[in-house]
Amino acid sequence: MNFALFILCALILTLQGCSQYIQDTGATMKEAFTGLEDTTVTLEKVRDLPYASIYARINHGHRLFLVLAFAETNPLTQSLRLKWVSSDGAMLVTENGRVVKTLNLPNYNLVEAHYPQQPTEKAAAWQAYYDWQPGYQFDQRVFVRSNLVKFEPLTSLLWQTKAAKVVENLDFPDGSQLQNFYWLNEQGLVVKSLQWLIPEKLMIEIEILKPYIG
Repeated sequence: MNFALFILCALILTLQGCSQYIQDTGATMKEAFTGLEDTTVTLEKVRDLPYASIYARINHGHRLFLVLAFAETNPLTQSLRLKWVSSDGAMLVTENGRVVKTLNLPNYNLVEAHYPQQPTEKAAAWQAYYDWQPGYQFDQRVFVRSNLVKFEPLTSLLWQTKAAKVVENLDFPDGSQLQNFYWLNEQGLVVKSLQWLIPEKLMIEIEILKPYIG
């Protein structure tokens, strides 16, 4: 009887936590494509929430506040994947600061992206592979060249750092030539980014507010 009561109490607490979690996301992904203003959260809210959090902006739309739903290891790369959600079930998945997947965005979605390395200050060249929707465009090979641009100070609600600004020049199979930008903190972690995922159709900007610390 006591064990059953314990299970019931645990279930109630879990449901309450889920309800609060959805409320804390504050905005839906679809709102990024409407005439609403940028979402702005206070330092106190970001600090007091038990979840890691980010600001995200899609295709120069309105800024949204998203919170971390899941953190799990990618068995293929052994890197940590972070899943950030909106209250209507849209999701951005990041790995080493890169967006590697999106779900339930209104128009276009990245099914999967495969990168051989994480953003780095060192000059490098490699190939990445993208799968896109709609249109079932899979194994789109992209040629990437990266370089350090400069160091510059960055300040967010909970942190400040001297960031290394890295540019990645992208050559897409349709002939598009675009640029991604990553800002790396002193530990080499991505704290801000601008990433093209589908040429001229899907671009996402991210700023880390409360980092995931495990």
